[in-house]
Amino acid sequence: MMRMYARSLEDVRSWPSDPDASRGLRTYLESLPADPSGERTSESLLNGWGLDFSGADLSGLDLLGAELSEAKVDHVRFVGTDLHTAWIADASARGADFSQSDIRKLQGRGCDARAAKFREANLEKADLDGADLSGADLSGANLQRSFLAGADLRGADLRTCRLNGSSFAKAKVAWCLVEGCRGVIRGPIDVGVETTELLSGEDLNTRFSERGAPEVKAVIPARS
Repeated sequence: MMRMYARSLEDVRSWPSDPDASRGLRTYLESLPADPSGERTSESLLNGWGLDFSGADLSGLDLLGAELSEAKVDHVRFVGTDLHTAWIADASARGADFSQSDIRKLQGRGCDARAAKFREANLEKADLDGADLSGADLSGANLQRSFLAGADLRGADLRTCRLNGSSFAKAKVAWCLVEGCRGVIRGPIDVGVETTELLSGEDLNTRFSERGAPEVKAVIPARS
């Protein structure tokens, strides 16, 4: 059954404090097509590029394909929100809550999502290369076929994540919690605390196993 997301002004739990962001959100919701399954044009997507959404609670909303690159969404709530194919590249999302959201194919390269929450979120095929996810809570998230190359995951909670097909090449994972993770991943991964320490293959498998994730298997990408 297709999940239905909120699409009206009355469904906004808390509006952004910034008038430009509030105006943009209002314009977007008022222009949404009546049929949620209908085709979207670029004009019917939320354009929040560079805007400040501080103070907002956008939980449960239909924000499919939203453009939030370089926006400020620190501590904004997106719980159970549809952010499929949305953009948060180079955005500031510190402490934001994306728990249980649909963020498949998210474009989030270089975003600052320190201490953000992604509990049980669907991040399949999300691009978070170079993102700062240090201290983030991704427990129970679906990270299958996602891209996390060069991401900072130090101190992040990855317990019970599904990782199959994801790329962690040179991602920083010191102090990560990984119990119950499973899936085949691509490395090498930086496990160093103060200096770079790349592990791959069986060495990396052993590290995951010792930390409660024996079902994680690392592969080395074939050289082209």
